[in-house]
Amino acid sequence: MFRIEPVQAYPEEYQRTTEIARDELNQNARTQVKGKVDDMAQYDTIFVGYPIWWMEPPMPVLTFLESYDLNGKTVIPFCTSSSSGLGQSGELLAELAGTGDWQEGQ
Repeated sequence: MFRIEPVQAYPEEYQRTTEIARDELNQNARTQVKGKVDDMAQYDTIFVGYPIWWMEPPMPVLTFLESYDLNGKTVIPFCTSSSSGLGQSGELLAELAGTGDWQEGQ
């Protein structure tokens, strides 16, 4: 298990966090993440969990996925949301899987 965390933590205040996250989304920013998965090549199947923010995955998730070669891997997303489904996040992340097998998320 690997927890995707931004180098600079989001504020605990909800409103400020949403402002920062919205700016990152609008700028298509790639937020730096802490650590890395050692030897990602050893994994055939990867489950990626994330919250849905405005029908998109948070930018640190994109940074994380773009940091690895996912070709040939099965990637299974699962998401949390209080008001919407996967939105465009599934298609967006599938692009990052390259020739990997990106599964439909829940």
